[in-house]
Amino acid sequence: MKIKTALKAAAVAASLVFATASHAAIDFPAKDTGQVFEFGAGGAMLHPNDGTQPVETYDLSGSTLAAAILAFCVQPTVEQVGGAVYTQHAAVASLSSISLFADNGLDHRATRIQALFEQNYDHLASSADRLGFALALWDLVGDDGSLSSGAQHFTSDAFALSLDSGDQIDLVAVETMLNNTIGASLSGTYQYTLFTGRTANSAVDNSQALLSVSAVPEADTWAMMAVGLGLIGFMGRRRSSQSEKFAA
Repeated sequence: MKIKTALKAAAVAASLVFATASHAAIDFPAKDTGQVFEFGAGGAMLHPNDGTQPVETYDLSGSTLAAAILAFCVQPTVEQVGGAVYTQHAAVASLSSISLFADNGLDHRATRIQALFEQNYDHLASSADRLGFALALWDLVGDDGSLSSGAQHFTSDAFALSLDSGDQIDLVAVETMLNNTIGASLSGTYQYTLFTGRTANSAVDNSQALLSVSAVPEADTWAMMAVGLGLIGFMGRRRSSQSEKFAA
């Protein structure tokens, strides 16, 4: 192996080993903010009495995944609490291992959520796209997987407005996203990281949980990391050996 490649491998491995220790507190400013309006009460999951449903996405910083990552709420009926401290959990390859995504009345809930990300995440180019995706995610996480029924249901009279850009969210496209997850096969494109938040005076998580994804590393990246970790170990042993010689 060329020395340049070996040094690169060591750098990758070092960044992975020390990332957890070096990252700052997790910040969660809103990236996109919008509302869905249903003419006639009953169409919103959060505010069923007036039919108005706010929806946001988040721009997390301070995690070990990247300088800034896109994150989505996965507890739509839980408020976002200002000043909450968020904890990053270990990335998983399957959401079925997290109780929050258990079926509970919707068959294959975790699989359908993963299919939603695999089919759409790379194409979320605009604020309206991301907010529409968030609505689809909410329906899979907390409802029945359809915009035409359940706690979050909208009629043909419904429309959505992204407040920060003025673009309308295409609810027909959101329903198509949901339908395309039914019976979908998974490719294992992403790993999933959950973030839970609580305020300083709370003994339980009382701020909505957030979910973000990261690409699964390629096989050569894993190999590079293994070589890098080996180099770090070798350098550590060499330093230890040199220290013993000087001590003698």
